Amino acid sequence: MKCYDHDPAFARFEICKLKVVRRGVVSLNVRVGLYQTPVTNTSINIAVYKRANGYRPFLYNISEDACAFLANRKRYPVLKVLLDVLLAKSNLNHTCPFTDAIVVNDMVLEDKSFNFLPVPEGEYLFKMKVFAYNDLKATIEVYVYRRE
Repeated sequence: MKCYDHDPAFARFEICKLKVVRRGVVSLNVRVGLYQTPVTNTSINIAVYKRANGYRPFLYNISEDACAFLANRKRYPVLKVLLDVLLAKSNLNHTCPFTDAIVVNDMVLEDKSFNFLPVPEGEYLFKMKVFAYNDLKATIEVYVYRRE
């Protein structure tokens, strides 16, 4: 996992780490401090890449207004599937504005969460870019290996 701050005066990753829970199980922990609150205009870009002579785009590359998504998750079915696991372990259980640090604690990816997505065996890169006020603020890259 890699976390990139693009505007440290706006927001900064205070925690960005993986923790081994048990053999073969790793949890993700992230804490982002927000320094210019309230944040009322955010959007996200989520892309999935598969490794094949470098990482190539694979299946999904979605950009949406994060505030609209959090207000009505059912309206964005693909984004809902990709982010439900993250939202279940985070403090993002409300719509905009964001006034406090954004925290994700002990998120574990499990195969059952992605049963109806066509994901064959291989190495993947899950990349999420976060924009606020139409300016790139942060990028998170998570590298995952899926076995059959």
